[in-house]
Amino acid sequence: MALFDVATIRKNAKEDFTSTWLSTAALVPKNTTVKLPEKGRAHPVRDLMQRFREVLLARGFDEAENLTILPDSDVTKQYGPEALVILDRAFYLAQLPRPEIGVSAQRVQQVESIVGRPVDVEELGAILRSYKRGDIEADDLIEALMKRLKILDNQATEIIHRVFPELYNLKPVATDKTLRSHMTATWFHTMAALQDKATHPIALFSVGPRYRNEQREDAHHLRVHHTASIAILDPEMSLEAGRALTTSVLAAFGFDDMEFETKTATSKYYTPGLEEEVFAKYRGQRVEVGDIGMYSPVALANFDIRYPVFNAGIGIERTAMILQGADDIRKLMFPQFSIVDFGNADIASSLKYISAPKTERGLKIAKAIEGSARKHKDEVAPCEFVAYRDNKVEVKIVETEAGKKLIGPAGFNEICVGDGTIYSDLQPSGTYTGINYMRGVAMAAAAMAEDAVEPRQLQVKTVRHLSDLNLELPEAVRQHIERQQKKIGVGGAMFVAIEITPVAQG
Repeated sequence: MALFDVATIRKNAKEDFTSTWLSTAALVPKNTTVKLPEKGRAHPVRDLMQRFREVLLARGFDEAENLTILPDSDVTKQYGPEALVILDRAFYLAQLPRPEIGVSAQRVQQVESIVGRPVDVEELGAILRSYKRGDIEADDLIEALMKRLKILDNQATEIIHRVFPELYNLKPVATDKTLRSHMTATWFHTMAALQDKATHPIALFSVGPRYRNEQREDAHHLRVHHTASIAILDPEMSLEAGRALTTSVLAAFGFDDMEFETKTATSKYYTPGLEEEVFAKYRGQRVEVGDIGMYSPVALANFDIRYPVFNAGIGIERTAMILQGADDIRKLMFPQFSIVDFGNADIASSLKYISAPKTERGLKIAKAIEGSARKHKDEVAPCEFVAYRDNKVEVKIVETEAGKKLIGPAGFNEICVGDGTIYSDLQPSGTYTGINYMRGVAMAAAAMAEDAVEPRQLQVKTVRHLSDLNLELPEAVRQHIERQQKKIGVGGAMFVAIEITPVAQG
């Protein structure tokens, strides 16, 4: 099992990145197998996005993929004098300039010192010029140096780091490109292109992210969130028709008693008085679920669109919070904020043997140990029973203390899960793990026996912890049980001793 000493790795990497990076290859496991659950958990927001797709497709909308990167002039076309307020929450894109890098004699000497031999100076200069022109992408520069100069990966990295430090001192230069802060921004381009190519009505939807430069991220604000956006172009399209369609879509998610309220301050890309907030009832509570409106003819004219366009936007995360009853959008979205809820079946299936036989023979030994122990459990000591023997090993269950039974009273307790608690019972109950005390110990003994080259003994007396039974839980499951103030209730007197003796080869 790999467990990284992160503090030491960080310290060493800071002092010598390349050497540390190379040395850590030995720390990573190799030739292992990892068993995954039969089925993973879907993300609730992705599930909801898929559900929106299904609902909208079923209602006659065609799916579209919209632009993500837009010039800020688009926002001005849509919002007019309000554009500055909108652009304040937009993310502008910047890019690093490609510097002119000279290859001086001193730099050539540095490169050759790293490589340990002369290099083709003209080829090095050609690589750097190609990078400047953009013929070589930044993430391909290391590979280009390796292939064309015939050097190693770590040598190419060291050259970039030590010989051309100006690459690390570049400052981003702003552009006029922005990430879309609302899906609306991209519908203008789409409808302008399709208005004379497709039959009316043109009814489209897109489910995807939008990016907003929020002042903070907290329980109700994210800088990247998703929307289900619909747009309909038709000469007869009206706000009333859009309300009816919006009501139909939201009804599919359990929202009813829709109320549409005109916004006091209409966004300038909408027609005056024709932008509305959508409220609905869900489980008796009135909640805001969307925003609808008719695009302003002024904004449409700036994109040469000649027909009315209706738009509706429904926030995916907002809707998911309502449907899931969540109070913090971060917990809903990101695993690092979430608390995984493990059910009884999850806890039962997560219980694993610390050691277990690796071969069919080993599993046969484990089964024989458990069978013999069950058969003779009430025999009174002193006594011993051969549980398994072949030409390599003999395994016996023994008890030497007079008057005691071979196996203690808890030896065959069954391990079960109920109401989030792990407990033992005389018979399987609740959610059964498929493991009893003796089975856990037998698996450990069999793991020792299948490769035994010298006498070994495994003894378990009083059980207090899962590890006494050769069992362990993933740390996340253990923390969940503790967080829920539940228990891991295994315990009792087992009193079993197993002797493992290699068979002499004669």
